[in-house]
Amino acid sequence: MFSLKFGGTSMGNSEAISQTAQIIISHPEPNKVVTVSAMSGVTNLLISAANCATETNKICYKNYLQEIQDKHLTALKKLVNNTDLYRTGEEFITKKISGLSGFLHALTIIGEVSPRSNDEIVSLGEILSAKLLSLHLQDLGEKSDFINLENIVSKMFDKDHTEANKEFFECFAHKLEKLLTPLLEKNITPICTGFFGKIPGGIVATVGRGYSDFTAALIGKACNAKEIQIWTDVNGILSTDPRIVPEAHVIEELSFDEATELANLGAKVIHPQTIWPAVKNNILVRIKNTMSPLDAGTAITKEGKLSTHSFKSITIQKDITIITVRSTTMTESGVLGELFQEFANHKVSIDLVSTSESSISVTIQNENENKNLQQLITQLEKKFIVNRENNNTIIAIIGNEMRENIGVAGRFLSALSDHKINVRMISQGANQSNISAVISQKDSKNAVQAVHKKFFRI
Repeated sequence: MFSLKFGGTSMGNSEAISQTAQIIISHPEPNKVVTVSAMSGVTNLLISAANCATETNKICYKNYLQEIQDKHLTALKKLVNNTDLYRTGEEFITKKISGLSGFLHALTIIGEVSPRSNDEIVSLGEILSAKLLSLHLQDLGEKSDFINLENIVSKMFDKDHTEANKEFFECFAHKLEKLLTPLLEKNITPICTGFFGKIPGGIVATVGRGYSDFTAALIGKACNAKEIQIWTDVNGILSTDPRIVPEAHVIEELSFDEATELANLGAKVIHPQTIWPAVKNNILVRIKNTMSPLDAGTAITKEGKLSTHSFKSITIQKDITIITVRSTTMTESGVLGELFQEFANHKVSIDLVSTSESSISVTIQNENENKNLQQLITQLEKKFIVNRENNNTIIAIIGNEMRENIGVAGRFLSALSDHKINVRMISQGANQSNISAVISQKDSKNAVQAVHKKFFRI
């Protein structure tokens, strides 16, 4: 059994959905479960509709809903020729849009969007795209079934499951197995929504956008898949962002650890939480290109494969803030624990840490740029001297090869200094597979190009 996930570009329009369907039909594995994201741009339209419903021009949400409905009905007309199937799809789309319109009208009165309400709104994109793909496959004579996974999760939260933790997801995987196995035994291909339900705290807030990768991984774990395939619009995971370095090359194979580091340090191809279900069952994960299905893509395995270079990939994370805390008591017992507890209390996540005898610097992503951060700084200033620096970038090099190569850190810093790029912080991962440096955001492009050229000689 294979778990296949198709992202927004793979579901972008009728032509892309048709290509996706052909990949599913021609796939060599007879038993497969498919997970899909919303059509390109639809999630953003849904978020805009929600914002309209709670702002001054409350009625404008109807324009966004009409655009979403027209987009799906246009695709339906091109993808489904059978009259009965077309009518089924048309009724489904218009009914779902009408239902969301009523929901948004209620929000115009309430005046705010809670995390659970946001989930309710965002989920429609995957519900519509999954239904479209299922109907198209049926129109082509394939046995497929539309599966709305939120119907499982909505029944799970009780006294035993009050938060979306790993224990909950283990239970969810067990329920997925019970739901999907009978369909696979009948050679029916389930087409599942990437959205898997309204969970405490909200799925976008708890798991993040791109959660459909995680859904596909949970399905792979649930059904003991041979492989989890993430189909996207690139040929695999690249040595760096090709928009910065056009010569960036596809990485043949990564270890689970390397892929986790990449996902957490800014690579957008795979969701960070995708890896742990695969690790749990030692399932191969492969990144492939929907528009170039014969390319091998990038394989992610337990051990990975060493390349001939000093490391495998360069990532960057922009909009980074550095918080530096100074105190003459920094090395005293309990001070660091107290400091980190304040970050936890204010729900501000830390990326990198650098320490000295009298100070500690940490980086946070500017998604934390909210009242919590200012409240945290105000609290810290009661005991420490606090300095804040915005507009930074984390540049990281990642690869297990660094464990066997001497002098990689020196060459990395040399590449930056040769181009007069100042390093504000530096950190090496405990597993010795990544080195990160914090630089000014204005130097981001030059830094990536300089490091890529020095190590990959392009």
